[in-house]
Amino acid sequence: YGQCSEICGANHSFMPIVIESIPVNHFIKWITNSVNS
Repeated sequence: YGQCSEICGANHSFMPIVIESIPVNHFIKWITNSVNS
């Protein structure tokens, strides 16, 4: 979800997109692990 590359029609604004709010230190840890993988 949430990876859109084009407007797909009249219902484009109803696409299910999930957003998760996390503490900044968890985000930095996730980025660091992603780069090191």
